[in-house]
Amino acid sequence: FAAENSKIDDNNNFFIGLFDGHDDQGHEIASYASKEIPAQIASKLRHQDKSSTPNEMTQIVTETFRNVDANAPFIGGGCTAMTVIKIGSTLYLANTGDSTQFIAIYHPPSTLVEEKSSHNERYIHNMTRPTSEQLNLQGSISIHHQNKLHKANFPEEKSRIENLGGRIHIPPKHPMGSRVIARSTTHHEDVGLAMSRSIGDREWTAVGVIPDPDVQVVNLEEFWNTNNVRTKKSKVFVVLGSDGLFDTRRVEFVAKHLAYGFFESFKSDGEIAEQMLTVGKKLVNMASPIKSEFYRDDISFVAKVVEF
Repeated sequence: FAAENSKIDDNNNFFIGLFDGHDDQGHEIASYASKEIPAQIASKLRHQDKSSTPNEMTQIVTETFRNVDANAPFIGGGCTAMTVIKIGSTLYLANTGDSTQFIAIYHPPSTLVEEKSSHNERYIHNMTRPTSEQLNLQGSISIHHQNKLHKANFPEEKSRIENLGGRIHIPPKHPMGSRVIARSTTHHEDVGLAMSRSIGDREWTAVGVIPDPDVQVVNLEEFWNTNNVRTKKSKVFVVLGSDGLFDTRRVEFVAKHLAYGFFESFKSDGEIAEQMLTVGKKLVNMASPIKSEFYRDDISFVAKVVEF
């Protein structure tokens, strides 16, 4: 992605994204956004005559989200959108909707105990539910730069929507389950949208549901120094996940499982991909209802180690 910009010479640059669709054609909107957002950002970077400043890059990302939203097909549906872009020594985390992203730091132990590692390996491969077993990560995890969810019960979001005549339903006992109500031309009835910002969802645009992302800019040199990443021989990775995962599991739970797969599983480079797939299956298993008749939202997530 960023390597296409000839002014940036860093093999560790990357773009990753997650787009969680909703409503009947949400998967089509998510597919559209997943292609258009990285392509449009890359195109804008290629045509810059100099490297973008953090403010300029933030504007590029914001304008791209708006443009993709404005040109998304009007077929009934929408999606969340979150991206992580590394360019040189800067990380850009952008979010629109109710998915979750964060940076995690893995702090290794002084030594790994083989008995504990054997227990963890059995746990990861055991897909039986329910289970009393737990992952015992030998290192520790800290969470940084977790995004804010875009929900209509938050004052800034609520004010914008209500000022445009939008209706909001906020359950008294579960405010995070708030909905933005609009008349759906697809369903021919009032429908509640579970987020206050999204891509697509044309009927909700008129009542204040916007595509604008929150963009966090992280200076990696400062981040590495502040958290003593080099001196403590720590590892840094980013995680993006849909609400189907984080509605049922805390960010620390997810980060510990991914850290085990990345850093404690004693796998060779050739085996790490298969191991991470197993860890991913375990997370889906642990985030799903035990009884098959209960509702399970779709679950998507992506994780990447950040090299710097």
